[in-house]
Order: sequence, then C-alpha cells, then structure tokens
Amino acid sequence: MELLIHFPALPAGATLDQVRDDLAGLLEDDGCLLGSGPDYIDIDLLGEEDNRNPKYGIMTVKYYLQKAGFPPEATIELGGVEVGIYD
Repeated sequence: MELLIHFPALPAGATLDQVRDDLAGLLEDDGCLLGSGPDYIDIDLLGEEDNRNPKYGIMTVKYYLQKAGFPPEATIELGGVEVGIYD
C-alpha cells in the first residue's frame, strides 16, 4: 500500500534528509521509503499481502508528522484520497 505525504513546508529547522531518516527508522518493520521531492515523501507500507495491518504504519506516520511540527496543510494520501494529518 502506497502512502504519499504532501507538505507545503518542512518544520522549522528540519531538512528533508532528517525527516526521511526519521521515517525510515520509525517504519523499519512497517514500511520503506520509495522516494521524495521538495514537497512530498512516498512510502510503501507493508500491508495485507504481508499479513500485516497497514493502519499501524499510517498511525505512526501521522503521529510523527504531528510531533515534528508539520503545518496543518500537510496531508497523507492513500489510494488517491487525501486526509489532513490532524484529522
């Protein structure tokens, strides 16, 4: 299951490399990074095909984005549906 993080800006003092490293560490057992750009990060969450529930990876990503201080306009996208990180 592919999850896209869309953000207008990184939190103050953060770099894209730091955020990628943080997410890679957090998702070690639940997914892996596929790519990124100046306003998005693409993640492959391990899901049903791996006998895992992807909701844990989704919750981990949302919690990280909130605690890291991403702006309220940041969203995660699953299956073409965008949801705010604070929703």
